[in-house]
Amino acid sequence: MKNKMKTLIVASAALSLTGLVQAEDLTVSKKTSKKDDYSISAADYKATPELLDQAKISMAASSSPKMKCLVDTPAWDLWGSPFCFSAGFARSTTAYFQIDNMPSNYTVNWSDSRCSSTSRTCALPIRTYQSISLSATVLNHGNNTFTQTSSTAEYEGMN
Repeated sequence: MKNKMKTLIVASAALSLTGLVQAEDLTVSKKTSKKDDYSISAADYKATPELLDQAKISMAASSSPKMKCLVDTPAWDLWGSPFCFSAGFARSTTAYFQIDNMPSNYTVNWSDSRCSSTSRTCALPIRTYQSISLSATVLNHGNNTFTQTSSTAEYEGMN
């Protein structure tokens, strides 16, 4: 039973990484002395183009500007990307949008004119049962490229 569970867990991990790899084609080995710590071998990783392509995409995506948002309430609110949600009793509050992984020399063209082109953050009022979708084009003056990013904030009433 334990072996079947381990196989099922590894199959889920492999499928969640790529959506394509069949787990029975991979060699899974125990790399450390920690209980239930299994991994895919380096040879299988290199021999499986889907895993290698996914890693390259993840590395490229992590270095480009990405927007996240937070809807401020008295609770412990969490940043979300590309979507954030909060609920509260107040009729209105503030939605914060922030762009991470910004180049050093940049300009931001926000979709809302209330946001400053020299700032990587923007704060907008939000009312109960309202959704705000904000997008931005980040211009990198260092290499003359641009990246588009967006996020959506939603605020629900609790009364």
